[in-house]
Amino acid sequence: MNNKLRTMLLILVVFSIVLTGCSTKKETNVPEINEEVIQEESFSYEGLAKNPLTGLWIDEEVASRRPVAIMINNIKMALPQSGISEADLIYEVLAEGDITRLVAIFQELESEKIGPVRSIRDYYFNISFDHDAIIIHHGGSPQAFEAIKTLKPSNINTLSGLEGIMTWRDAVRRKQKGMLEHSLYTSGDRILAGWDKVKYRVERNKDSKPFFNFSEEEIIPIGKEANEVIIPFSKTYVSEFIYDEQLHLYKKSHHKNSHIDENNYKQLEFKNIIVQFTDIRLIPGDAEGRRDVKLIGEGKGLYITNGMAKEITWSKKNHNTPTVFKDESGKELIINTGKTYIGIFPSNKEIELR
Repeated sequence: MNNKLRTMLLILVVFSIVLTGCSTKKETNVPEINEEVIQEESFSYEGLAKNPLTGLWIDEEVASRRPVAIMINNIKMALPQSGISEADLIYEVLAEGDITRLVAIFQELESEKIGPVRSIRDYYFNISFDHDAIIIHHGGSPQAFEAIKTLKPSNINTLSGLEGIMTWRDAVRRKQKGMLEHSLYTSGDRILAGWDKVKYRVERNKDSKPFFNFSEEEIIPIGKEANEVIIPFSKTYVSEFIYDEQLHLYKKSHHKNSHIDENNYKQLEFKNIIVQFTDIRLIPGDAEGRRDVKLIGEGKGLYITNGMAKEITWSKKNHNTPTVFKDESGKELIINTGKTYIGIFPSNKEIELR
């Protein structure tokens, strides 16, 4: 290499070093960005399965077990009830006169106090059939006992030698005037003990598919605004739901007060509300004012979630086939994961959405 070429290369190297130094000096005025690498903790789903009633993950052994439906006294004197905030699904429907009764359905049985437990009507068996559930009640109407003979539901009547094993009387309530019939309670442990006595099948029917179709993504229906939902079963029995935009849940009120669980003082909260419109009539000549509720057939309804409501339909072919909800396009309804309230409501009356 000649001297001229060597000199030119030396100049280029020096020039490059100067430029690099200037560039480094300029960047010292730029704030340094510290990128924190977040390593997500891996979550194992081993030993878990989705709750058929909510779509949420629970113990797989519990998820494979048949659910339990419990008749819950909903008369004003019986409030506050216990254990209902732990139910995965709650139905409300008219019983006799103007009163409603609840069917609280549990997949997990961890509550230490559930009730007050009350008697059953024949149409409530259609609800238990929908979920392959064991239904627990304390007595029943003449129509209910006739249905037990003909339909042979998996029911446990705590009056049939199981009071004391499955249920107990609340010591405070039973001493109060007029409260004896509103004082009967059960628990998760006692239900399992009674279940063992009657020897009903424990595992879910593997041939049946889940009652609900749950969405993998959050659903916001296209339809009417529903930040407040008022369901007037009668003049005195009105269920009201207010949408909490922060929690994305509906908070339930009853008798113009928050519907509270006495066990934990929590207000009932639901991700989904389904209103099932159907024919509900008084039974002719029934002295107690009992009702006939049509749950086999078809009708209209509403699906409400995330502050919006859309029209749906329902159908049920017979006692042993589950109710199917469909959207306006005729496809099976897909709902959000979480707890659901189903109000079975007279088709000749209207609910109010605000």
